[in-house]
Amino acid sequence: MSNMATAPIRLFDVPWEQVLCKHFLPFFLLKEVFQLRGVCSEFRDLVDCYFSLNFTVNTTSCSFDFSRNGFRVLTSRNFHLKELILCNARDWLSDGVLIAVLQNNPSLHTVDLSHCLNISDASVYALGANCHQVKHLSLRGCVWLSRQGLLSLMTNRLQLEHVDLSGCWDLSDDDIINLTADCSNIRYLMLNNIYGLTDRCISQLAHRCPRLLQLSIQACWRITDQAIQMVGEFCPDLRALQVRECPKVTEFSLAKLRAKKVRIDKAPPPVMAVPWRGPQPRPLNLQI
Repeated sequence: MSNMATAPIRLFDVPWEQVLCKHFLPFFLLKEVFQLRGVCSEFRDLVDCYFSLNFTVNTTSCSFDFSRNGFRVLTSRNFHLKELILCNARDWLSDGVLIAVLQNNPSLHTVDLSHCLNISDASVYALGANCHQVKHLSLRGCVWLSRQGLLSLMTNRLQLEHVDLSGCWDLSDDDIINLTADCSNIRYLMLNNIYGLTDRCISQLAHRCPRLLQLSIQACWRITDQAIQMVGEFCPDLRALQVRECPKVTEFSLAKLRAKKVRIDKAPPPVMAVPWRGPQPRPLNLQI
C-alpha cells in the first residue's frame, strides 16, 4: 500500500457553525473577536457567521471603546436575538442603529439600556411596538425617559417581570401606577432616585403586584412607613426591600418585614443594653 501525503487540515476546514462558532469563538472577548475579523477575509466571514448565530449581544465589556459601525457589524445579520445588553453605551448608540435591531429581533426577552444617554423615547416606542416578548427591561439612568415613552410600553402590553427605572427622574406616581396596572406580573421593580414618588404610588403598586419579590425605592424620600406597611400586607412573597436614604421609612414598618425574613438594606437599630437588677457580684479578694 503506497504512502500518500495528506494535506494539512486548516482551521477553516473545520465545520464553522457546528464547531468553530459553537466551541471556539465563544472563548474570546468581544474585542478579540473583532481583532480576529480584521486578520483576513476568511476570518471576517467566520466572525460574521458567528455574529449571525448569536442569541445574545452584550457590549458591556467594551462599552466605552465600541463604535456605531462595530454595532452594525455585530447585529446586521442577526434576526433571532434573545438578549440585548448595551449598558453604558453613552457615545456611540443612537436611535437609528438601535431601532433597526429592535425591528429585526421580535423574540427579545431581555433588554438592558442602562445609562444609554444618546437615545430617546423613539427607541422605547420601537421596543414596545416590535418586541412583545420582553420580560426583563432596564432603563436605569435613562434620564430622558418621559411619560409618553413609558406609555408606549403600556399600550403594547408587554409581559414585564423585571423592570428597572432607577434614575428616570421625570416619572411620577401616575406613570408607575399605570405601568403596574398593565404589568401586574412584575416581580422585580427598581424605582431608586425617582424623587417625586409618594405613598400613593407604592400603595397602589402593592395592590396591583401581589407577586412582587423585590422592591427598591432608595432615595425616594417622600415614601413613609404607611406605604411600606401596605407592601408588607399585600405582597406576601416579598423577599428583598431596598429603602436606604428613605428617612421616613423606619423600624415601625420594617420590623414586621424582618420577622418574615425579608432582606432589607437598612440595618436594624442596635439592641439597647438592659441594666442588671439582680444581686451585684462580690469583688474578688486576691492576695499576693
